[in-house]
Amino acid sequence: MTKFETSEQLFTYISELFEEIATLPEAQEALKTLTLCVRFHYTMPDCVMTLTAANGEYTISQDVSVDVTPDVELSMTGDVAHKFWAGELNVIGAITTREIGIVGSLGKIMRLTPLIKVAIRHNKERN
Repeated sequence: MTKFETSEQLFTYISELFEEIATLPEAQEALKTLTLCVRFHYTMPDCVMTLTAANGEYTISQDVSVDVTPDVELSMTGDVAHKFWAGELNVIGAITTREIGIVGSLGKIMRLTPLIKVAIRHNKERN
């Protein structure tokens, strides 16, 4: 059985996590230096999200027609996404085995590392 049955459940899980971490000083500090647009393509369930960060703020949209060209696109299943945000995934291993697909510069996606670390730590504490 998969962790998320609907795209709405997956979107809610990730968007609520980002809403919560946006109030944390470490996340606010990471956002100050981040200018990046990442599109996430999820399967099982199918869901597309776009994270845009600039000027110390971010937006997450589930709208596929978001009129931006992403710097990086990531693809994975909903279960892999859950493991990722729960800190239960070897990310480099998942990229190597193509559990996580990347289109674009790995260097650009690495800019998200400080924010991702805050999100994973916070997610572990809340669960």
